Amino acid sequence: MNKGFFMGIFLLAGCAGTGVLAQTDTIADQKIEEIVITAKVPVVTIKADKMTYHIESAVARGQGSLYEVLEMLPGVMISNDGKIYLNGQSGISVLMDGKQTYLSGQELVTLLKSTPAATAEKIDLITHPSSRYDASGNAGLIDIRTKKMRLQGMNLTANGSFRQGKYGVGNGSLSMNRREGLFNFYLTYSYSQGTDCNELQIDRLFTGLREPDKVELSVRQDSYRKYPYTSHYYRAGIDFFASARTVVGVYTNGNLHQSRMPGDMFTYFSAPSSASPDSMLHTSNVEDRKKKNFTAGVNLTHQLDTAGKVVDASFDYLHFGYTDNLDLHSSSQNRPGRVDSVKGDVPGAINLYTGQVNLTLPFAGKWELEAGAKFSFISIDNEASYADNKGNGWVPNEALSQHFVYDENINAGYIQCGATFKPFYIRAGLRVENTRIDGRLTGGEAQIDSSFTSRYTNLFPSLLLEYAFRQNKLSLFYGRRIVRPNYGDLNPFVYIFDDYTFEQGNTALKPMKSDNLELTFIYKNLFRAGFLYSRTHDVIVKSFFEKDNRQVYVTPMNLSTGTSLGPRLYTGNLPLASFWTVNANVACVYNHYRWTDTAGERVNKRATLIGSLMNQLDFGKGWSMELSGSYNGKMAAGQATLSPIWQVDGGIRKKVLKNNGTIRLFARDIFHSYREKMMLTVPGQQAFTNERQDNTQIGISFTYRFSKGYEVKESRRKSSVDESKRINL
Repeated sequence: MNKGFFMGIFLLAGCAGTGVLAQTDTIADQKIEEIVITAKVPVVTIKADKMTYHIESAVARGQGSLYEVLEMLPGVMISNDGKIYLNGQSGISVLMDGKQTYLSGQELVTLLKSTPAATAEKIDLITHPSSRYDASGNAGLIDIRTKKMRLQGMNLTANGSFRQGKYGVGNGSLSMNRREGLFNFYLTYSYSQGTDCNELQIDRLFTGLREPDKVELSVRQDSYRKYPYTSHYYRAGIDFFASARTVVGVYTNGNLHQSRMPGDMFTYFSAPSSASPDSMLHTSNVEDRKKKNFTAGVNLTHQLDTAGKVVDASFDYLHFGYTDNLDLHSSSQNRPGRVDSVKGDVPGAINLYTGQVNLTLPFAGKWELEAGAKFSFISIDNEASYADNKGNGWVPNEALSQHFVYDENINAGYIQCGATFKPFYIRAGLRVENTRIDGRLTGGEAQIDSSFTSRYTNLFPSLLLEYAFRQNKLSLFYGRRIVRPNYGDLNPFVYIFDDYTFEQGNTALKPMKSDNLELTFIYKNLFRAGFLYSRTHDVIVKSFFEKDNRQVYVTPMNLSTGTSLGPRLYTGNLPLASFWTVNANVACVYNHYRWTDTAGERVNKRATLIGSLMNQLDFGKGWSMELSGSYNGKMAAGQATLSPIWQVDGGIRKKVLKNNGTIRLFARDIFHSYREKMMLTVPGQQAFTNERQDNTQIGISFTYRFSKGYEVKESRRKSSVDESKRINL
């Protein structure tokens, strides 16, 4: 058995509660003699600008890591390269407690997989962000809100779970919260260990540029990777209640992730007339990755008066460092006894400093004015050193070795005003962001040093109009958004899969900007129906380019335009019986992409049906059950077309030990159906991919809560503190 199995059994045997990210509210303590729970928290709540999913209320969706919780949300799809889609739209920004996670792609996936799901209380899918939010994220925001401790005294929680797919994964977390007098101290630690795997098949048909229907060469690639990993996550902080109106907080959090990824890729070459492969290339690839993420910050919130006037400020520092060591060995049938070897060392670091201040001023009973300013400084220093084995030792490869330095400064300010004139509500805002970029790329003697500079200022207006009648609401939203290239896409280093497949960044990428318009109708908090129109310029997608000797480079590029439109419908918790509630999500999205390449103007367009259905059954005496399914139809995604994806999940929950403990049995991808398939047509090449990860799993978790204290009163300032901790790149 693997180590993950024994660790999972140990955690299940030793746990004493759930792992939560303890955090305080922001008002003086008020003792309550008795707390009476009159209703359970619904799985979904509906508002005009967002949908909120309460993780603790779900049976199967609150287990494992935040990554697994996120990919099971209605309308959310995460591709294996880390791109997130929400109802068929890409360009999603992921926040944690109102903060930008600053990462994307595989780096964001690593962070989410390192953070236990037990830390999350709810997830907001914000489709209409206000001007107070950073303008990043053209299709909306996903804000993961962690659990908050609201009890005076000592609170201990812990969680342990184990799940088994093709391989096992075990994780556990422990949290402590101590609140006495003017101070609140919280600490969370979690550890996970397991083994993952990836199966990938690629079929490439190389065609002539003049005769695109004539196949000149067929290439089949089969790859398999099995990789063990370990991950540590921690968070600690202190809140000081200087007065009934002022709170100061200091915090730190981070994660350490380590994995070893051995893999084999077999590449078969066939001429059109060949009944069997003409030649075969075997590539053995071993990659050792270490990643560390550290964040620290201080925040201040002060309530100016009892009418709701609030000022808050924060400063945050973030460091992300990684090392990536690669050993690659290739052998071919045409060259028996000869092995080509390449090794690479790719260290890098990101440092970020950000600060902001916000002011909220309600006045005249119906109006509320918000204003604020923010700055961020980002510094990136990455280096790639490659060497070839020439038989008598390692010789530096100056064509691949590079040094990349990137500095970015964003200065932003916003003003926003909201007013209520029953039955109308109006919220209008304007955000301005100035971006300054300086980058430099240096290499060996085989390369020419280059540098680039960019300066631009953008305005981002937003407007929300609401009309309330009876128990219903009709709203109209307009907003302008931006998605800047992520650092992985800008990084020009070459990553080698084998002698014929490479991946490389693009320093010439431009940010993509979108205008979004949606008309929404909410019926008694049970249904939310809307029609969305979104127009995006300079859409960033990954493209495939053929270079010498059939070498294929995967490189991000800007497409001309992308358009998304169509209806979408969400439901709240619909009671079909006293013990049975249903939550559904349905959307029909038409995506239309346009770009120009060597073959002229190209178009990829398709209407896609997206839907999910979750059934919850409450049998009483602590027993409950959940069965859910999701479907994402064939979808246009830039130059690529994604095949349909579907899966079914389920779980059973039993409350024990006077409702302080919970046992969950859960299963994911029950029918082993989740497989990513893609078709791509570019000048001179057609590509078909088929990729599967270890998604089909069954698991068990045990939760126990121990709390000794009394409840403290909520305050609207709590949300102000959360908002003040936002980090943007």
